[in-house]
Amino acid sequence: MYLTGGEFKGYKIEIPKTARPTLSKVRESVFNMLDNIKHSDSFLDMFAGSAIMGLEACSRGYKVAELEINRKTADIIKQNYLKLGLNANITICNALKYKEKTFDVIYIDPPWQDNYKPIITHAIELLNDNGLIIIEHDKIIDFSEFNLEQLKSKKYGRCLIDILRKN
Repeated sequence: MYLTGGEFKGYKIEIPKTARPTLSKVRESVFNMLDNIKHSDSFLDMFAGSAIMGLEACSRGYKVAELEINRKTADIIKQNYLKLGLNANITICNALKYKEKTFDVIYIDPPWQDNYKPIITHAIELLNDNGLIIIEHDKIIDFSEFNLEQLKSKKYGRCLIDILRKN
């Protein structure tokens, strides 16, 4: 899989066998939408998996933190960062227990069968004022119970992307 934009555009990264990486057209679209909404500084890839979204964010100048529960997957992520001459800011943990820092942008792409309510609730706790949450999922989610403004929603085949702002 190759990075689609920024400083490291075209660089190939290794994908862990357990990961379901975000498609390149979706990655490009997400960062185009982000550029049109606001430029932010910090980016959390809450369920890193392949870390492709965090690496794309890094390539575009964001300060990125990765959360990954699987130690072997985290080792592959670290190797991918090293290939780019970067040190990975990765925490091996359950994303729902992370409380160390807050962020301008949080990317959420958990296993699609997970319950999104506690994930979104926790992401809101980790979000800076006027911060953005980007959710990749496969079915409609009702965001009305959260204090979030839906800025964009886009469908790519089975994949849905929602960009939400903390009110």
